[in-house]
Amino acid sequence: MTAREELAGFVALQRLLHRRIALQREREIPPEELTALRTRFSQRRDALAAAQQRREALAREQVGLQKDAEALREEREHFRKQKSMVTNMKQLAAVVSELDHVEVQLKTKDDRLIEIMEELERLEKSIAELDQETPDERQAREEAEAEWEVRRKAADVDLVDVERGLREAQIRLGKTSVERFRKLWTSRRPLAVVPMEGMSCSACHAELRPAIVQVVRAVDALQHCDTCRRLLYDPEQFQ
Repeated sequence: MTAREELAGFVALQRLLHRRIALQREREIPPEELTALRTRFSQRRDALAAAQQRREALAREQVGLQKDAEALREEREHFRKQKSMVTNMKQLAAVVSELDHVEVQLKTKDDRLIEIMEELERLEKSIAELDQETPDERQAREEAEAEWEVRRKAADVDLVDVERGLREAQIRLGKTSVERFRKLWTSRRPLAVVPMEGMSCSACHAELRPAIVQVVRAVDALQHCDTCRRLLYDPEQFQ
């Protein structure tokens, strides 16, 4: 196998490997638009779940406060009856003190119950909004999902062709050349074979010695960049 044939095989292998990587990403990574739509949908679901949990917590607190408030009202009624039955100022002062204490506690409970009812009202509105994805949002998300699924299926088909191309390219190159390329690819991926850019290496942009440029253009032998050690080729000869 000539140096030109081997270099052509290396260029073909690398292009196929790049194509395989791109197709695999196409299959596995959703487009940015779909990711954004999914994120918004997920955030909506998370916000809905949080609102529902908050509603449940408030409802439990409301039940407990209502029981406490009812008990305090009964206690207040008890002290009011006692107040009407006291026979001296000392007893009156004690009953009034207890009654004031109950009134303060009851007011605190009632104020909190009002706060809970107001928050529950706001939560109900929020939950109703979060629970209903707008038709436009749903349509955009479903269309993006369907479009990506089409692209994934197309990528699957293309991957079959790419894998076949890789096998054929390796067979043409032979075991020794394939192993040489594999070592270079492992150490320099994703660019093991790079084109010249005028008199420079397109990977590291180092200026190439004239002798190297001549060898690359003649393709009499494989030539590496002195700086980054990648294999060089003349892009005009390997379209």
